[in-house]
Amino acid sequence: MTDEPGAEHLLAMLEIARHERIAIAVSPAIGPERAAQLAERITARLDQAGVPPPRRSWIVAADDDPDAETVAVISALSDAIGPAPLTLHDPRDPDQLIFRRRLPNQRRGGVYLNAQWMQANIRIACGAPADLAPSLAAWFNEPAMLDPERDLEATLML
Repeated sequence: MTDEPGAEHLLAMLEIARHERIAIAVSPAIGPERAAQLAERITARLDQAGVPPPRRSWIVAADDDPDAETVAVISALSDAIGPAPLTLHDPRDPDQLIFRRRLPNQRRGGVYLNAQWMQANIRIACGAPADLAPSLAAWFNEPAMLDPERDLEATLML
């Protein structure tokens, strides 16, 4: 996990146009305080770039029923992101999933990932790839078969 000045520097370096779709996936493992801090910094950067809130998709990456920590992260994000949409990933809802083929040099086959995440031009991951990749995948994608960094395809990891 990056420190706060590092996160701000990485966000400042990110080239963002106002017309782009942005997906921000947040792992409940980072906790509500860290989630709120990152959400404030990301929101400020997106405001600076002129990206309207409807073009931002905030996704809480949880692979099962929400526990107390997930609920606390959702609450913290709700307060920090303003009118931007916030969803809890549902690994069992086929309408929330898109199949992505893997490149020939990667593991064979493909993976089903969150549709909002896959449709975004810019993907910002808040948390460890090993936590996020399985939590943005379908319930039947075995975590052991995922390559967290490659399958996640994040533009920026914080």
